[in-house]
Amino acid sequence: MKHRNIILNGSRRLYLTRIVRTLEKTLTGIMFLAKSRLLWLVIGLFFLASVLGLPAPVVAARLLADAPTIVQDPNEGDVESSKSSAFNRVGIYVVGFGCAVLLIATISVVAVLYLRHKRKMTTVSPWRQGMSGQLQREPEIIVPLLEREALEVACEDFSNIIGSSPDCVVYKGTLPDGTEIAATSIQMSAANWPPHYELSFRKKVKALARMKHPHLVNFIGYCTKDDPWTRIFVFEYASNGSLYDHLHNKESEHLGWTARMRLVVGAAIGLKYMHHELVPPVHHSNFSAESVLLTDDYAAKVSTFGVTGVPMMRNDSQKSSWFAGKTSGHENGASIDHLDPDFENDIYSFGVFLLEVITGRPPESEGAPPLVEWAREYLSDPKMMWYMVDPTLKPYNHDELVAVCKVASMCLSTESPRPSLLRICDMLTDNLKLSPDVVAAKSPAALWAQLELHDDSSSEVST
Repeated sequence: MKHRNIILNGSRRLYLTRIVRTLEKTLTGIMFLAKSRLLWLVIGLFFLASVLGLPAPVVAARLLADAPTIVQDPNEGDVESSKSSAFNRVGIYVVGFGCAVLLIATISVVAVLYLRHKRKMTTVSPWRQGMSGQLQREPEIIVPLLEREALEVACEDFSNIIGSSPDCVVYKGTLPDGTEIAATSIQMSAANWPPHYELSFRKKVKALARMKHPHLVNFIGYCTKDDPWTRIFVFEYASNGSLYDHLHNKESEHLGWTARMRLVVGAAIGLKYMHHELVPPVHHSNFSAESVLLTDDYAAKVSTFGVTGVPMMRNDSQKSSWFAGKTSGHENGASIDHLDPDFENDIYSFGVFLLEVITGRPPESEGAPPLVEWAREYLSDPKMMWYMVDPTLKPYNHDELVAVCKVASMCLSTESPRPSLLRICDMLTDNLKLSPDVVAAKSPAALWAQLELHDDSSSEVST
């Protein structure tokens, strides 16, 4: 807060100094020009000429014509006095008019400069201290508002449904620039949408818009319309579905050990961004294998749809699951080394996620004990860890298995403090030898180049 006050006060002082100097220069110029009556007459003539649309000589002739008629008299002193009086009257009118115009122009310039400065101060949030202790500046959040007609065309008249729940329907679509999207439409009516629902919707839009990371399913925009009533969130589309499907659905493509470890590290990096790099930080609250989506090249993207927002209810007794999350209270960048319960839950969920990836078993299943209880006896003995491994994982790396099981055990601990996502990411990247560049999603151009190289090598082998 001290740094913030110093920066803001210094900025205001500098700006006020510039205004005072500008006013001083303007007033000095006015005083100098006021001494030159002839110059003001010339300026006034040209100004009136521009207003009337007439040449300056014509305006001057008319002014002189309107002046009192001068009759030659033997008394030369009276003639000169009459000329001087007429000249002075015209000069006073022109100088007064010119001063008024200049004063109005000066006030307008100062007002415009002040409004510009004020707008800059409001579009950039005050300096705040981030999780690393360094001063950070949070830019204005820009949230694209998409037209319903454009989304209707992109999603094939909202016929391409790829998912649904009691609260919403998810459509796949393609924008004109080729971007594939997942449009999540809220299934309510205007009659069942009170003002506090709309406020929650707006808050969720802003919360989603500030989260941008390669390992998150990023928010693209939103759509609102009253006729027909529409509320839609638009996200990136992950073409290879969820990790849960690949682990538990036999019809989905099987993932080997290396692919699973790459997804583990990618998901950890996404959560680390939410916990430690986002200001203020946010917890996921619903993290699981279902919330880890896969790109074209099987990189991990953590779904953010159920992450942030204000609790929103379909009625007074039933909460809507997709508005369950909330941001943390670390507004001033306080450290989250000592995690509050919400962040603790994320880390515990990540431990369950690691067991699910290793074993290929769901966290809960009928007729079987919970996954954590079943695996606990094997986690403490490296010689017995192989018993937990998914039978379809052949081969697997035993040293990496021990390292991942150690992280899972720490995340699930009920006795000692659980590690932060910073420490979890360091442990995984060091032991699995997977850098952030390796686990990140490749660009379409790089992916096509890789596929072409693979095809070329396959053809060479066949020959």
